[in-house]
Amino acid sequence: MLKRGRRHTIDVVFVMTLACAFAASILMVLMLGANVYSNIQKTANEQFNERISLSYISAKVRSVDAADAVRVGEFEGVPALFLDEEFYGHEFSTVIYVYDGWLREIFTDREAFSDESSWLTLETGTPLIESEPLYFIMVQPNLLAIGHINAEGESERVFIALRSEMGGHVI
Repeated sequence: MLKRGRRHTIDVVFVMTLACAFAASILMVLMLGANVYSNIQKTANEQFNERISLSYISAKVRSVDAADAVRVGEFEGVPALFLDEEFYGHEFSTVIYVYDGWLREIFTDREAFSDESSWLTLETGTPLIESEPLYFIMVQPNLLAIGHINAEGESERVFIALRSEMGGHVI
């Protein structure tokens, strides 16, 4: 009987050790999976913000695509895209730029940008989407390039063909 009790104890210890090892391996796999999921989610969010920013800008450019309606320049030292429109005889400008990690937009009377004592500042723009710093280049009169430097230090660009006869210009 003593042998049977000891053997029973060894069986229980063996099963418990095996169960603990199995539970530890499950816990480790879950922790690794959570870490991988977190990294994938972070990358997906960054790529989404990048794509949605470029899609938003593309849609805005196409909505005002007319002769000399798209201009590239700087707004208070920050690369900016100026989109000009006319409503009922009044000229308006939309300025799109990135400041403080956000894609921002200002829509105002065009004269506000020509006035030296303008109340417009970088903080004035409405924050739209979190974004990396962007730059805008008018490659040709009818070809706009929008680019940014990715996390690896590589330049990535998107080209938008302006469909108007005259295209845009650099200010």
